[in-house]
Amino acid sequence: MAMNYNLIEKMTLSGRQISIAEKDDPRLGPLRWLPGTWKNTEELKGQGFNMIALPFANSPDFGQSENGYRLLINQYNESLNFILVDAGVPNRGVAPPDQAAATQSDQTVVALSYTQIITQIASEDSFVVSARGQQNSTLSKTNISDKFNDQPIHHEPGLWLYMANQNISDPSGAEINIARMGSIPHGNSFIAVGSFQDLDPAQRIPIPSINGVVEGGGPNPNERPLDPILRPGTNIIGIDYFGPFRHFNQNPFKGSTAIPGYAGFEPVHATTLLRHTLDNLLSSIGTIKHVTQLSVDSTLDISGINRISNPSIGNTPFIARQADTTAFNATFLIYEIEDKNAGELRYFLQYAQTVMLDFINRPDGHPGRARWPHVSINTMERVRDASPQAIVDSLPSKQE
Repeated sequence: MAMNYNLIEKMTLSGRQISIAEKDDPRLGPLRWLPGTWKNTEELKGQGFNMIALPFANSPDFGQSENGYRLLINQYNESLNFILVDAGVPNRGVAPPDQAAATQSDQTVVALSYTQIITQIASEDSFVVSARGQQNSTLSKTNISDKFNDQPIHHEPGLWLYMANQNISDPSGAEINIARMGSIPHGNSFIAVGSFQDLDPAQRIPIPSINGVVEGGGPNPNERPLDPILRPGTNIIGIDYFGPFRHFNQNPFKGSTAIPGYAGFEPVHATTLLRHTLDNLLSSIGTIKHVTQLSVDSTLDISGINRISNPSIGNTPFIARQADTTAFNATFLIYEIEDKNAGELRYFLQYAQTVMLDFINRPDGHPGRARWPHVSINTMERVRDASPQAIVDSLPSKQE
């Protein structure tokens, strides 16, 4: 869905325009369905799940984690507001840029601002108390995160960008034409770039598959098993790095809001709920008329000139030292569905995203820190048009 040349020229001639975003605005290209407020409606309550490993050592109330971390899973509801459109943003350039005969070759960008607010409704964690030198591991849990029930656990303002022209291709040959920029009050900021595509709704929708088990905790740097690592030739545990992941794999977290037919969130197949909801709820609403996929990744070589590693994520010094955020990727699937009962078009959004956190030296002898996937998934419906008041209404303090 390349933008019409005449529309690009019109934006160029009229100059930059910032206004309240409207759905179906052709200037937004693949972002045209996003303006407005997306929420976990009554039939989608509790569809949000989040998994994150957190540095955790000695606690006077809960004891000590032998491995220095606890694994936390949250169930949540969300409000995602797309409010302002900034159309006709000019990026100045020349082509080719390094030759005397270069000609003016500007890029036109359309930006769509967003504000994401996530409210926890339930949580559970797990950590290894003791395992080394034993035949069996002892695990425990805390209630540290219970105080955040019905409270915000994530707030993120940011922008989605649609680069309408003058794009380069990623290593696979796909045109890099969208980007997502975000800032998180913990002390992180990121930019991730990628591509969009319109999918055939008659074909099986490619739900992202995420294995959320820590990388670098086993004897093979590319392997992510769940069993304890035994001392050679014995049944004695050398280290049980994966105990909390194994716990939730064997005891999936259902949260406090039950989802019919869903066994619960577990880390090895972290996106199972998205497929379950698509096949059992969204598909039952009516005919899926259209699907747009937005995929972005902070690790792509965005310039094609081999810039420094991880240039797209910034962290404050405390975050970099404690749990360095080093990579981000996300996939959005936007569905246009014709309601078989009401006959109207409804819009749904599913996403899966992974943030890599690097902390604790790898126990397998390989250099560097272990890498911890911080995984989030959700399914929401667009419930109202864009308005500044929507952000205020989305604050947890405004909820019943």
